[in-house]
Amino acid sequence: MELLAHLLRTDPSAPRLTVYNESTGARLDFSALTLDNWAAKVGNMLLEELDLDTTSRIVIDLPVSWQSVAITLGALAAEVEWGFDGDGDVVFTSPDSFERWTGQGRDIVLVTDDPFGRGVVESGGQLPAGAVDFGPTVRFYGDDFYGPAPALIDVVVAAGGPERVLSTGWTSEDGLVRSVLEPLSAGGSAVVVAGMVDAERLAEIAAAEKVTVRL
Repeated sequence: MELLAHLLRTDPSAPRLTVYNESTGARLDFSALTLDNWAAKVGNMLLEELDLDTTSRIVIDLPVSWQSVAITLGALAAEVEWGFDGDGDVVFTSPDSFERWTGQGRDIVLVTDDPFGRGVVESGGQLPAGAVDFGPTVRFYGDDFYGPAPALIDVVVAAGGPERVLSTGWTSEDGLVRSVLEPLSAGGSAVVVAGMVDAERLAEIAAAEKVTVRL
């Protein structure tokens, strides 16, 4: 798959996305290889499970998380339009927000905040009728994507060089692009800190992660 080929060619195992969740204390690293695998799984799920195509659009109604990044990369691989609100054929949302999206004639995929990607039922919850459980469903799909996925460097223009960029997440599509997709496109990496964090803690993380740019 061409999406992250430029990163896979240079250093497939180096951390490219590091996500802190200050609410839970979790810290997770994702290499280019791992992100490529997730993008392939999500892309395959979009095309095969949800029957989407290049004319389709998904809505990502999720908190700042690695899952949001994985779903976005999968949409880019499958060339499916994505956004955080508005109309869409499928919505990816949290179990707490399920009721908000019912009765609108679209598929609803529930994504938990479990750091290891466990699904609703696997995390001890109950899956509402008609909803798709993201965790176990996406794991069913292979790590290889055989569609004509575009290269990230062709769809996201990087403003700078290969920096290690620190942010506290995003509230818009443009924010996710700036904080994660642009650094990846430039051959760099992203450190995302979700949850409440003060300046001292943020400086501590920046030093530990050898951050070169702070947004």
